[in-house]
Amino acid sequence: DVVQAHVFMAPDPAKGGGMDFAGMNKVWLTRFGTPTQPHKPARAAFKVAALAADGPLLEIEFIAVKKAK
Repeated sequence: DVVQAHVFMAPDPAKGGGMDFAGMNKVWLTRFGTPTQPHKPARAAFKVAALAADGPLLEIEFIAVKKAK
């Protein structure tokens, strides 16, 4: 299960250089907090000047745990 996420967001030209946090959150809620995945991991979002690859506006780092048997 994902327990924490760090979201790095590059400026979105379509948003005047701002973060599209609303767009990211809309997609986020299709994956977390749903009937099939009810958990909502802790999350921190950061605006960065750019990402390593040209083009993408979002990078997410997940921390997950696995239950011991």
